Amino acid sequence: MTSEAKLDDWKDWHESHKSMASFGVGSFGIELIQNAFAGLYFFFYETELLLPGIFLLLANVLFAIWNAVNDPLLGYVMEKPRNFWGKWGKRFPFLAFTLIPLYICYFLLFSPPRGLGHVALFLWMFVILALADTFYSMFSISWKAMYPEKFRSDDARRKANVYKLVFGIMSVIVGFLIPPLIYEFDNIESYAIMGLVMAIIGCVAGLIVIPGAREDPARKALEVAQGEVKQTSFFKSLKIAVKNKAFLAYLILFFSSKTWDIFVLGSVPYYVKWILGVEASAMTLIYIAVILGIFAAIPVFTPISKKIGFRKTAVIGGLTEAVCTIPLFFITDVGTSLIFFFIIGFGNGAMWVMFSPILSEALDSISVETGKRDSSVYVGINVFFARLTIILFTILVVYIHAITNFNPAAETGKGMQPPLAEFGILLTISIIPVISTALGSLLFWKIYDIKGEKKIWLEEQLKAMDLH
Repeated sequence: MTSEAKLDDWKDWHESHKSMASFGVGSFGIELIQNAFAGLYFFFYETELLLPGIFLLLANVLFAIWNAVNDPLLGYVMEKPRNFWGKWGKRFPFLAFTLIPLYICYFLLFSPPRGLGHVALFLWMFVILALADTFYSMFSISWKAMYPEKFRSDDARRKANVYKLVFGIMSVIVGFLIPPLIYEFDNIESYAIMGLVMAIIGCVAGLIVIPGAREDPARKALEVAQGEVKQTSFFKSLKIAVKNKAFLAYLILFFSSKTWDIFVLGSVPYYVKWILGVEASAMTLIYIAVILGIFAAIPVFTPISKKIGFRKTAVIGGLTEAVCTIPLFFITDVGTSLIFFFIIGFGNGAMWVMFSPILSEALDSISVETGKRDSSVYVGINVFFARLTIILFTILVVYIHAITNFNPAAETGKGMQPPLAEFGILLTISIIPVISTALGSLLFWKIYDIKGEKKIWLEEQLKAMDLH
């Protein structure tokens, strides 16, 4: 096929089951990092390496500054025309060569050299986090930006989303269940072994995603042609993002849900060790309950989304997630907690079903507004908000632990923390994520505007402007 070829073989190239499955493994690659490591590294450095809170806070403030610049600018730079676009495509190089170094960085995060002082340990943590975030952003931005370009119709996006969900859930299973079976509380070396095992799994995913990330000759030619159009300035792109109702609403929903993820799941080690008062292996039961809830949600919310639309389904899922998280504030035994973690997983599953279709619609809306596909710029902003939740978690947890007299060196068991510190743990695993998810869902409902006649108009404009 020549570079001038039409897109009449699009389905064979991009929408075959093989291509969808390979591309869907990207969901496994980026979600595994979130599930296995996002909150755990903080627990590891605070309670196992006993790095003082001031260093944890400083590392994450610097990381926040890096993140604020890194993600949006990377998205902008990745849209700048390059000579390799004609040969390799705009997205493919970043999808093919970034997951493996990302997972190597996370292995290093859990295996710092022994005997480091507080300052050296702080520097190790920050540098490795910054490197990991750069590779994460390169992959995540390219993968999410390619989704609406690769799958152009609602039907194709629903089918592709099934693969994304399947591999995303596999990442939940692997990321939640395997680490607690490997690492042990008060055993630093076990975390390094866990990091190595997860890194090997992540690197395999990085190889599998390569075939589905390939871009066909016609797509490369289209990207080169669009690259000849003058690139919108970075600050103008930010202005467009903020003013576009659909994209702004998506960011609010996404940020609120990811805040739930990081606060609830990031607080589970603290909850298990000092509220339930049991060993790390008990987290496996909690994660199984969450996974079963997510599995139960997908066959329910996928057909619901087809009947009532993406917007309503996302709000139902978000409010379900918020309401069912409240009881965690009062639960102190494993058995009862499992029931509510299952229900929470059910609400979380609805959010899994909705994110990619809603983001795709928002990017479609921006493309019609600008007349071209500059998806990486806006996905970079999206990735920044994902990483911002980790920074928010760190700042609030450090502050809450400081004012509640939390003892990071306390032994496992109920009553080993002061009552005020126990209250702080329950605050981070329940009240904060409840408020975030509920407010985010309601704001999304009010702001998101791709519905009814506007949705029909948007689809017509995409076809007329050849932006599918």
